[in-house]
Amino acid sequence: MTDRLKTLLAASFALLIMVRPAFAQVGHMPDRSPYLDLDYSQELTLLGGYLRARHDPAGVAPLSRSIVGLRYELRLAGPLSFDANVIAGGGDRNVVDPLKPATTRNRGTVSNAVVAGDLGLALNLTGARSWHHLVPQISAGVGGVSSKARDDSSGFAFGTRFAFVVGGGVKYVPTGSRFQLRADVTDRIFKLDYPDAYYRLASDNTAVLPGSTAKSFYTHHTAFTVGVSYLFAP
Repeated sequence: MTDRLKTLLAASFALLIMVRPAFAQVGHMPDRSPYLDLDYSQELTLLGGYLRARHDPAGVAPLSRSIVGLRYELRLAGPLSFDANVIAGGGDRNVVDPLKPATTRNRGTVSNAVVAGDLGLALNLTGARSWHHLVPQISAGVGGVSSKARDDSSGFAFGTRFAFVVGGGVKYVPTGSRFQLRADVTDRIFKLDYPDAYYRLASDNTAVLPGSTAKSFYTHHTAFTVGVSYLFAP
């Protein structure tokens, strides 16, 4: 039994010696690796897409709309980047007169632009490299959402709202090109508030909003964008 054990141990040791170099070769040769280093540290992107306006019980804030924008990104170290964004879009919003009865309260729509800008940090989930030419990314920052939407009769004014910004997307980086494609979803979270006039009863004993509706609350503008980036600064 002892001789058999010695033979088994010797065979196992020999097998380990032969297998170890094979393990050292596990992976991809450099020229066949799915990971490629990112050649440029800065990018400027022209964006286009759609902005979806979210929770607005009174329906008087700027509505969903098409948008265009610019994004600048600077790679700081490893997977971390600084980013700056600005988007804008023309569109409509509803106008109401809270002192009128429900049947005549809606005054139609008016044209109203929305502009948003923010600064933040982005994290490449593949580090300073692409994977099969793809770079998935998450981001967060702060900024503002602004509109000239205003109703003097009710006291409602949108103005400029401080916003928290979170997002995610993916970049497609062709080998040896100074251009890339990207697609992103970005959510701007800000506080919206209504004037007291929206809660007062009109002559028909109705109001724009019931008293149970919060006068101040957080809402969202969610942007879905695609863009073409110019890459520079190796």
